[in-house]
Amino acid sequence: MENSLNELNQILLSGITIWVLLGGAFLGLIIDAIWPKKLTLLVYTVGIISLCVALFLAFDQWKDPHVFSSFTYLKIDLMTLFFLILVVIVGIITLFNALGYIKIHQTLTAEFCALILFSIIGMIFLVASNHLFVSFIGLETMSLSIYILVGSHKKNSKSGEAAIKYFITGSVASAILLYGIAIFYGSFGTLDLSILSQQAVAPNLVFLRKIAVSLLLVGVLFKLAIVPFHFWAPDVYEGAPAPVTGFMATGVKIAAFGFALRILTSLEILDSSLLNTEQVYLLLKTLMIATLILGNLLALIQESIKRMLAYSSISHAGFALFGILASYAQGTFDPQSTYTVLFYLTGYLFMTLGAFAFLSLLIKENSEADQFTDLRGLGHKHPFLAGIFTLFMLSLIGIPGTVGFAGKYNIIALAVQNNHISLALLAVIMSVISVFYYLKPSVLMYFKENDTTQSIIQEIPLTISVSLTICGFLVVYFGLCPDMLITLTKAAAKALM
Repeated sequence: MENSLNELNQILLSGITIWVLLGGAFLGLIIDAIWPKKLTLLVYTVGIISLCVALFLAFDQWKDPHVFSSFTYLKIDLMTLFFLILVVIVGIITLFNALGYIKIHQTLTAEFCALILFSIIGMIFLVASNHLFVSFIGLETMSLSIYILVGSHKKNSKSGEAAIKYFITGSVASAILLYGIAIFYGSFGTLDLSILSQQAVAPNLVFLRKIAVSLLLVGVLFKLAIVPFHFWAPDVYEGAPAPVTGFMATGVKIAAFGFALRILTSLEILDSSLLNTEQVYLLLKTLMIATLILGNLLALIQESIKRMLAYSSISHAGFALFGILASYAQGTFDPQSTYTVLFYLTGYLFMTLGAFAFLSLLIKENSEADQFTDLRGLGHKHPFLAGIFTLFMLSLIGIPGTVGFAGKYNIIALAVQNNHISLALLAVIMSVISVFYYLKPSVLMYFKENDTTQSIIQEIPLTISVSLTICGFLVVYFGLCPDMLITLTKAAAKALM
């Protein structure tokens, strides 16, 4: 009894950021429910403050690694804190974008803020979990909130359609993942990752472990939108409100990669005598190649900016998966080398959220203007906005001086070092191909005249200006001075050891 109370006390202290976020979400719901006049701004302010407090507490915990503890169900370490910090930053910028989006489009309700917070809590549990059933609870907490967020633009039929598609396909993927978890429990009598990694397996049960791992990977690869589990992404990204699309493209991807790294190392999927690691590597390599090629080629033919960014997001997921494979050398997986993936995800966060902050400004006939042709002549009317959007596109390409270049360079350099030459060459070729669709908006904004006198940007809310400024500054800062971020990512990756 005394040990249980001590562990509960440690969980309360180590998981204080989660309690802050939970309190902010419930407080926002209460204010929205009982206040005679709906005070959306107050609800969003509560949400942003709770996220900022959680971010401060996470950085404060980072400074004192001696307070970290592993519990039966949760693992609080630098890896957990790093991903927690990333998803909280995603939440803050998303709420800033949403406030501006509300002012322009007159949509998104106050409960949108609470759903963002609940989704972030699910992401934290997904990454911090040391138990597969808790991982599933975290996954579903994240997913259920996002299903609702995708359909939150009630005046847009595409939003509702996207929510239904995502709910159906996401439920199937969750069922597959849960079936894998059930096989683990039925075969080994535990779902504790620290025990499963050391569990002795009878020869006649090895095939069950292989099946269970395969089903787990399917569930994770779906959330990452890795080919062939990518088919839901373009329609869902296009139909969701721009702030939600940005949140999905970054927060969900970051949390899913955090979970993938946790199970890859805990279950020794790429470094185990129980599994044929060469076959696993070959499978992931094939999926990575298909993802890079298909994502980039399909992005070339899109007429919608959001669909282009959806396929772009798929290709970036393939590039991050390449970072994991680049850490595999001579039959051994080195978790510490995955700091390149953490760096890449951090850079991807700022350039993608910045791009969707820009898209949140675009309105035409009371709906989102997301066609390439809508951007004609925008560079002359709004030179600052056109310039900063071009900066985000250049960073997504990987132009030197941006965080996108630093992220891609780290992964490619690691791949060459570990003798993955052909994969490195493919990654470079795909980055060159991406120039054609990432620079298309800039060409239209600066070198094409607008056919109409109506501007698709009617006002620029302060909150979106803040998002654009923060993202633009960090894209350049981490591109020119990446050392601090590399140090943080190496410390977080070391925790995987």
